[in-house]
Amino acid sequence: MRNKRDYYGVLGLSRDCTLTDIKREYRKLARKYHPDLNNGDPKAEEKFKEISEAYAVLSNEDKRRQYDQFGFSRSLFEDFDFGSVFSEFDFGDIFDRFFGAGFGSPFSTRQRSRRKERGSDISVEMKISFKESAYGVKKEIEYNADDICEVCRGKGSAADDGIITCRECSGTGKVRTARQTLIGNIITTSTCRDCGGTGKIIKDPCKKCRGRGYYSRKRKVKLDIPAGIHDGDRLRVSGKGNSLGKDSINGDLFVTVRVMSYPGFKRDGNDVLSNIEISFAQAALGCRLEVETLDGKEEINIKPGTQPNKKIILKSRGIIELNGYRRGDHIINIEVKIPTKLTKEEIILLKKYADGREEAVDSGSHGVFSNIKNAFKK
Repeated sequence: MRNKRDYYGVLGLSRDCTLTDIKREYRKLARKYHPDLNNGDPKAEEKFKEISEAYAVLSNEDKRRQYDQFGFSRSLFEDFDFGSVFSEFDFGDIFDRFFGAGFGSPFSTRQRSRRKERGSDISVEMKISFKESAYGVKKEIEYNADDICEVCRGKGSAADDGIITCRECSGTGKVRTARQTLIGNIITTSTCRDCGGTGKIIKDPCKKCRGRGYYSRKRKVKLDIPAGIHDGDRLRVSGKGNSLGKDSINGDLFVTVRVMSYPGFKRDGNDVLSNIEISFAQAALGCRLEVETLDGKEEINIKPGTQPNKKIILKSRGIIELNGYRRGDHIINIEVKIPTKLTKEEIILLKKYADGREEAVDSGSHGVFSNIKNAFKK
């Protein structure tokens, strides 16, 4: 607020302006600086209060005359009916949002209906197998939730006539507190302590729910877990959370999926990774081996001369894409196992093999092992 309380300057008017001029400028400035309509100016709130105070004084013939003669004084706001000043503008909705419900009702032209209360959300975890995450699965989960009481049908009262209107808040669920300021009474609201914000007092509480209208019990929900779901993904089930009794909206149920590990399998995107061990003889000569996949047992062909860490790719044997239809691959990594101990016969045979290829080897078994291992690293 300006130090000298220049109300004419605030509205951008001269001292000989008419009431029509005052109303016109105020309407224009009020819509320009109201915080609900102006998100770009951080000082819009103070500006809005400033122009409202100026209009409240200048639009009243007696107050304007007093202001013109003596300037600003607190007496300008004594016994002042702000409601009659602002009622013609019908700014009820935006002023209620700005100042809070019950700002002194200078702009309020209608009473709003009370919103339904919403119960809290519930978070639980569900475990599924590795294969279930790959293909998808239907599961039933059991959990505890606050459910509407079937005895009192959520009212909280044992008898239909056992609920009365709270006298403290007159059924609104809110208690108003008035505070005198320079621009009139500022009315703040708080939740009524007597009724807890419900607006009702229960004389004969239901024994099942103890007057709350809900109680905790076991609930079961069937879930359709999609193929390709990842460990830690969350599923939302609307309306399966906690209830607050009659006329309330249930919260939601959030299920965090935990995918259990599977021996030998690892997920990489939509691909499945696994390892298989073969001997150096199988790697050199080739062989056919049976391996496990998501679809069951499958035979693979190891070609002669297969090197360590060679990858064999089984197309479309991986995980189905989440919310899609394509499958990833199953990638098998070949590990060549080098023996750490050799018999005398094996050493003789391997020496003959090395001599035939003119490869230098040590005389001991450890040397043979070392050269074989080094050969497979080339």
